[in-house]
Amino acid sequence: MNMPVARWLSCLALALAASAAAGAQEQEMDQAVLYRCTDAAGHVTFQNDKACPPGTRQQRRLVDVPPALPAYVPREQRMPAVVAAEQARDDQRIEDSIAAPVPPGERKAPPPLYQCTTWDQSRYFTERAEPRSRCAPLQVVGIAGRSPAASACEKVADQCSAVPEAALCGSWRQRVDEAEFRWKFAGAAADDDRRLHYEQLRATYENSTCGR
Repeated sequence: MNMPVARWLSCLALALAASAAAGAQEQEMDQAVLYRCTDAAGHVTFQNDKACPPGTRQQRRLVDVPPALPAYVPREQRMPAVVAAEQARDDQRIEDSIAAPVPPGERKAPPPLYQCTTWDQSRYFTERAEPRSRCAPLQVVGIAGRSPAASACEKVADQCSAVPEAALCGSWRQRVDEAEFRWKFAGAAADDDRRLHYEQLRATYENSTCGR
């Protein structure tokens, strides 16, 4: 039995409408509806997935929903087993080299510090009372004013002075911060050594009366 043409066209239109509605619904599943509401006084508010209250002018907009973030995987699980084992050994070595925490009632003043200046005006803190000597380059002129192939330098001692007691805690804090910066941002050539140096300085600072 043949279906009348008018009825066939009606069924086709209903099917297309249902397909379009399903497609629109699927699209809105990946989008959020944002409403911009303006009241009689001109005040503007925004609402998510909730129409504006009566008496306000409404503007409706579809906003793309960002994709879900991937599940967090701990760093230890992302590393190969060999690398993770080496990291664990390094962590244990550093932990064994750090002084144990000292109770607040047993803490003493931090060790003395000396602020030193090199021949090129670089400054640093050290616990050594004896100044270091460095090789400062000399200006050497060759025959006929040409630059010689060889270079020369002279030993110049750093200029050091003791940090006053009133500034000792602040200077120790600065020294710890500088060591942390060198460990984290000065390259990967000797990260473990830089980290060990930082952790030892940090423990000295926190185990003193400067620590909290």
